[in-house]
Amino acid sequence: MLPSKPLPPPVPRPRFTAPVSFYGMNVYYKFYIQFICVFVLIALAGLRVDGQSTNSAECVTNFDPNTDYFPVKADVETATLFSIQYFKYYKLVTNKYTNETFALYQCGTQAPPATAIPAGTKVFQVPAQNVAVLGTSSVAFLDMLGLRSKISLVDSSDFISSPCVQLLEGNGSITALSPVAANAATQLSTVSLAIGASTPDAKPNSVSVSPEQDPGSLNRAEWIKFYSTFFNVEDRAIGIMKGIVANYACFRQLATDGNKDSTAPVLAWVVYDAPSDFNNNTPSWSIADAQYKKQLTEAAGAVYFNTSQLKYTTSSDFLNAINTVDIIIDETFIASDISTVYSNYGLTPDAPYKFVKNKKIFREDGITSPSDGRDWFERAVPMQDAVLEDLINVVNENLPKSGYQRKWFRNVALGEKKTISSSANCTDVNAPTTDVASNCSAIVNTATGDGSNNGGNSNGANSLQPCVTLVIFASFVRALYAFALI
Repeated sequence: MLPSKPLPPPVPRPRFTAPVSFYGMNVYYKFYIQFICVFVLIALAGLRVDGQSTNSAECVTNFDPNTDYFPVKADVETATLFSIQYFKYYKLVTNKYTNETFALYQCGTQAPPATAIPAGTKVFQVPAQNVAVLGTSSVAFLDMLGLRSKISLVDSSDFISSPCVQLLEGNGSITALSPVAANAATQLSTVSLAIGASTPDAKPNSVSVSPEQDPGSLNRAEWIKFYSTFFNVEDRAIGIMKGIVANYACFRQLATDGNKDSTAPVLAWVVYDAPSDFNNNTPSWSIADAQYKKQLTEAAGAVYFNTSQLKYTTSSDFLNAINTVDIIIDETFIASDISTVYSNYGLTPDAPYKFVKNKKIFREDGITSPSDGRDWFERAVPMQDAVLEDLINVVNENLPKSGYQRKWFRNVALGEKKTISSSANCTDVNAPTTDVASNCSAIVNTATGDGSNNGGNSNGANSLQPCVTLVIFASFVRALYAFALI
């Protein structure tokens, strides 16, 4: 037998190799990751879960008393001065500070029986359609919830800093409440809801609110859930509050890390009360003692100053009490410049106090309306993460990042100017107001080199991680929601 010829060597099969980027990463790698992310998220979004993911904005047409008309329920987790209870077709919302309870029933159903609600409860159909706003912070809460179009009346319109509300008032879409009591009463009778009074009112459509009285910083922000119940937008409030809480925690940690090698300065919140008919023409000087200010001060990296005696009848006694303070925040309502501040407190430019020598005298009037309405009493109430970010920069000018521009805290000792918020600043009258705080995690990632702009990183891990996290979180939320509806 003839020897067989050796077989030729196998021809190597071509193997697909994607081109390589000049930046050190496979050109298509990021594309693959992003494509998978989008595909999975679209698939998750398409999964049907029995029930609603939001509370209805429409009236019920076929009422069933056994149907739960409020599938999205807001839990009160931080605030102490309001509560929410959900029933099948109505909810009970209570302002514990003013001792007012409101029964909110889905339109198209029926009002809850009187035996099921506390005596004196005010009853409203929800979602509310046209609203009178009786306080500037209420404007901010409704703006953030995307409910600006529901506002038809405003009180103290000169003090509102919201540029879009100013614009709507200017073109007649929103009306200012008349200063004549009888005319104002007529105007208020035309709205389904008058929200924002600080004290109870006998009018059946009046709703008192108390975010400024809730003692903690995040307590104030969580009142966004209170407002949301009257419009069935609890889902929006829950999302906004989660963002504020997470951002606040990040800023607090950023301040802790950024100030760990320095001595914490002492910060005092102070106010001068000029003589007037309201105080028997007796001036006084006071040191603030509020829980939310203490929380913000300590979270920003400073020592909160207060003493057993908070009020003084002479400026010399007051100045002697604060002689160890490094920074002051002057809350006197009228003080446009440093000369006025010095005069109010009996100070001179060469006074031997650290806050004078180091030019650390701040006021909360950094943003105002054209009529000097303070945004501090508007957006600063719900946007507590942004307030903390601002205060961090007051305590340490190098934080939270280089070149940071404060919003509300104006250094009058350095002659900083106010920012005027006018109707000209309204870019989209239909868009909700967004939180003015920076994205703290982006600041931290940039500082540590963990940002998304990773240049020559060839393994794509940073590109993949946000996607995986998002997919896992979305899957978990939908699964949890589906389980809750079983």
